[in-house]
Amino acid sequence: MATLHTGAESPEPRRIQGETPEPASSRASVRGRGSARFLRPKRKVPAAIAALVLFATGLLIAVETISALFGRSARIVPYDRVADWARAATWQDNAVMAWAGAMGIVGLLLILIGTVSGRPRLVALRSSDPDMIISTPRRMLARVLGTVAAQVDGVRRARARVRGRRVTVHAGTDLRDTAALRERVRDAVEGELAKLAPVGRYTVKTKVRGAS
Repeated sequence: MATLHTGAESPEPRRIQGETPEPASSRASVRGRGSARFLRPKRKVPAAIAALVLFATGLLIAVETISALFGRSARIVPYDRVADWARAATWQDNAVMAWAGAMGIVGLLLILIGTVSGRPRLVALRSSDPDMIISTPRRMLARVLGTVAAQVDGVRRARARVRGRRVTVHAGTDLRDTAALRERVRDAVEGELAKLAPVGRYTVKTKVRGAS
């Protein structure tokens, strides 16, 4: 099932008077890259965890500060023991180095989570309308390509898998010579990909298992 995303920001640049217009293929490429960025996962779970940790920390600071202002410190955190430990500790202590290393690792993980995009679950398809993004789930795309491969003459069964920008097709046949059938299966799958016009270049790898 394909999904339509309307009202998305159009990545097509404005044309300036007197400027040579860009080729249609270039504009389509720009729209394709914008569609792929629009469909990237938003990292909601890590963002929610980080927000909860910051909220809990801010709430703890607020409770300790307000209770201290009223002369009745909540003392949820044993500040005296923490302060005594901090005054006695040095940067060469194993505990201090371990805590510093742990905080550095957590910081690097947060930076990686924020900058590296996850694997998208949807595949963006090209559209003639720059304000409309068409997408389909990877499983649905794999199912369609597997059905196309199974309809090739000589194929008994077939299934496809989409990983990244690679499509892998596994087919079975009663024939012993599978070389020509492998080419026909690849041509059929590549032809279907050309009709669907996904954003980016996809490579097709076919594996045909013949009769033993």
